[in-house]
Amino acid sequence: MNIDILFFNEHFNNKEEYIKDLESFEEYITIHKFSPKSNDILVIPPSLSSKGNQTVLVGIDDTQEADLLALGSSIGEQLRDSAEIDIFNFEGNKDLLVLGIMFSQYTFDMYKSQKDDNKIELTFSDSLNVQSSALKKEAVFWVRDMINTPSLDKTPEFFIEEIKGLNSEVSIEVHDEDWLEENSFGAVLGVAKGSERKPYFLVGEYNKNADVQIALIGKGVMFDSGGLSLKSPEGMDTMKTDMAGAATAWGVMSLISKHKVDIGLTVFTPIVENMPSGSAIRPGDVLKARNGKTIEVLNTDAEGRLIMADALAYASERNPDLICDVATLTGASYVALGLDIGAVFSNNKKIEDKFIKSTENSKENFYPLPLHSGYKKLIESDIADMKNTGGRFGGAITAALLLENFTNGLDWVHLDIAGPARSSNRKGATGFSVLTLFEFFKSFSKNHPES
Repeated sequence: MNIDILFFNEHFNNKEEYIKDLESFEEYITIHKFSPKSNDILVIPPSLSSKGNQTVLVGIDDTQEADLLALGSSIGEQLRDSAEIDIFNFEGNKDLLVLGIMFSQYTFDMYKSQKDDNKIELTFSDSLNVQSSALKKEAVFWVRDMINTPSLDKTPEFFIEEIKGLNSEVSIEVHDEDWLEENSFGAVLGVAKGSERKPYFLVGEYNKNADVQIALIGKGVMFDSGGLSLKSPEGMDTMKTDMAGAATAWGVMSLISKHKVDIGLTVFTPIVENMPSGSAIRPGDVLKARNGKTIEVLNTDAEGRLIMADALAYASERNPDLICDVATLTGASYVALGLDIGAVFSNNKKIEDKFIKSTENSKENFYPLPLHSGYKKLIESDIADMKNTGGRFGGAITAALLLENFTNGLDWVHLDIAGPARSSNRKGATGFSVLTLFEFFKSFSKNHPES
């Protein structure tokens, strides 16, 4: 079956090329109250098409920039049958539109006893180059699958095997608890003490001889109960998603390596569970991180910044040109920005601006928050170099300020995606930030026009 997606606005002058019976067509769109300038979508029957194909009519106002990713998803949701798709009378970014159509097909039903027998398969005309979009869909769907997998099954070992299957061209090092002890990862080990599942530290390396080297750290808490500072039942029910940063990091690695982008990328992901038990760390305990700095743990539910501290310190020892981290780190970030906007912090305004510019291609929403130095006093400790929480106010900022202590002064970008990593209706993972990080890292390639 062939489906044509036909864009239609008030200035559409060559209707005869696509429409078989103009009078019947005008009557049909009038009855269905279709507007040529409101992003309306209307499926018209093959009998009205000059080519005899089912046609999806899309109204678009060419005086305004549409959210093509969202529009593509809306188009895809109208498709009920497997088909080959072609796009006509559209001069915009077809890649984003195609990607949106692809994203509309995501499902996660592996735990349902009755599978959906009506799944459709969409292909695209040879006139559309969808190779890059297909790789992006594959990476984002993998990230969503990893995040959506229940923690009972999402053991560290399960996640490691899934990573190995995703990145066949990337060298992967898997470090166990003994290695963590030998290499002074006191913060990772401290967080992991309450769980029967052992911690790991994963390192993936791509293109180590490239001129530009980037380090990417992803938070990998397979489940976050809060530890002895136990979360409420309601606060815990989405905590299988607290490893979204780690999944995102490996999804980005997949995209960079499969697109053969001319940068070096090394991914670091500490993998733990944060659980309460007789062996768990207690509020008031002090942990020594990889770089020798000490952290007083006043809240065991502020664990992500602890494992990220060790990872940042280790990554900074390689002296990359840029160090970046991504994490579902603080509830304060989505109190500040809502559930659809990610927070970005950086110690380099030029690089922060470059990151924000990357969202023009990804269509993901990020907003800068300040590394306000005046708040450093909020994480001062009486008995250690710092404490892991600065109190109720400015929580996303104080968490970022803690992480900054472990970057060794390198150019650094920190992403807090605690809100948008999960869909606002709580139905599952979004894969948020994969596309922006891919576009951002591409901009450092010497082959990129803006590098």
